[in-house]
Amino acid sequence: MVSAQAIEEIYNPTAVIQADNEFAAVVANHFSAILFNADDRVNQVSSDKLTAYTDGTFVRFRAMVQDTSSSPELYVAKLSNHRCGGWGLSTSDSNEASDSVGYQDLQELTTMWAVSVPAESPWHSEEVSPPVSSIPHKFPIPDASHVGVQIKMYDNTSAQLLKTTDILTFVGILSSEPVSAELNSPPDVPVLHVICYQPISESLPDIKEPCSVRRELISWISEHVIGGDDLVAEWLLLQLSSKVHTRASPFLPPSLTISHFPPPPHPNMHPILSHALSELLQKYTPIPLSLELLNTRSFTPESREEDLHSGYLQLPAGTTILLTESALREGKVTEKGLMNIQAIQEIMNSQTLDYIFPFSRFTFETDISTIVLAEGRKSAFFQEDQTALNVPLQCNLDSNLYRSKEVAWPSSEKLKTFRSYIAACKATAGKVKVTEATSKHIQEDFVRQRQEDKMTTPDDLVHLMKAARLLAASYHQEEVTVDVWEKMKELEVARKMRTVSLNVRT
Repeated sequence: MVSAQAIEEIYNPTAVIQADNEFAAVVANHFSAILFNADDRVNQVSSDKLTAYTDGTFVRFRAMVQDTSSSPELYVAKLSNHRCGGWGLSTSDSNEASDSVGYQDLQELTTMWAVSVPAESPWHSEEVSPPVSSIPHKFPIPDASHVGVQIKMYDNTSAQLLKTTDILTFVGILSSEPVSAELNSPPDVPVLHVICYQPISESLPDIKEPCSVRRELISWISEHVIGGDDLVAEWLLLQLSSKVHTRASPFLPPSLTISHFPPPPHPNMHPILSHALSELLQKYTPIPLSLELLNTRSFTPESREEDLHSGYLQLPAGTTILLTESALREGKVTEKGLMNIQAIQEIMNSQTLDYIFPFSRFTFETDISTIVLAEGRKSAFFQEDQTALNVPLQCNLDSNLYRSKEVAWPSSEKLKTFRSYIAACKATAGKVKVTEATSKHIQEDFVRQRQEDKMTTPDDLVHLMKAARLLAASYHQEEVTVDVWEKMKELEVARKMRTVSLNVRT
């Protein structure tokens, strides 16, 4: 049961701040203890008033950090009558004369910019039709509606722990102010004076029969999404199970190219696969590649006039992107287009993204899963190496790959089960181990393979080991067993046979 005092503090936080008159960290710890507990009391705080800009409103904001490069600000930390400043109190107090403030009463706060979580699927998002921000260039996905908020953090030590693309729940006092004093007529933007925050952690329900759910999901994807192709459905599930669990280059998750994917019957149509991924994954966005998009849009964040403009690829960890090539036509790829293609390739190869500044660039780590739909034998742009998989599609002649309204979608309960299952696969992927006995079996088996096929290389072993870990995770097993290894070899043989067969015919 929530105490009356706690409720009063939640809905009147300024009273507590003034009463404590202590450091920002003490305030953050105080409210964190009240809000972020086992009862999830934070959910009692409104999250739908951010666009109202009502000064003094107590709100929470589930957001992605977009820009941490803003300069710190000074605020009046100590007001008259020994009252506490900060959290919007000093700026809202009209009785506080500027000439009565001493240097010793000033402190620094950290500012940053945060946005609605980009690429978050509608079923997982808290927001309902958010408006377009007055500063759209700070959101990764072009022309997408979202909320952008200037964050002010008074606990500077805690603020230093945050980095771009982090997803957090901020709780604080809302106000508004011009975004920049340097502009002639700067727009007012919402400002959140953060009292406390917490990184987002997803709870994973227990899947009682993962093998059964796995069969059902692969069957549904094969039959209703990709034209009856069980092999592609198997490899697609492995891709959906992947995540970065170590930065050692050979063990980064692979990218997946589904080649020989038919073009849409009409321009600008999304494949059913895109609709399915948006229903199954928490964070997903399609990127329909075209020369216009590549040559005009920025895929990497870039600082211009001390303002970090976002890029298409500034996405939170765990996002899956679907790169479709059906809109590509003959034409020239400009220098900007080549830079965008290289940025995507770097994510595929090394899971990194460069942020561009006037006289330098900084490399940031990513965790983005990439799926490419190519009409030909391979992607028109992206290289295939040990980090990439190519699985040709072999669907039924009368397959429906684009008309999503004709698809038999699972029930809401079944979709919920599929979503939980995939989330659990991703969580398991980072825990999968290989026992000494299994490792010995794999080494001996691979030696036999190299003796039988002189074209086999150590890169093939690395690829198989990565895929075997994902296959184990798809069964919710934390160990690569001999059975998993043998099943993985079967999938790889089927993939290679199909690749050779279709490439010979084309």
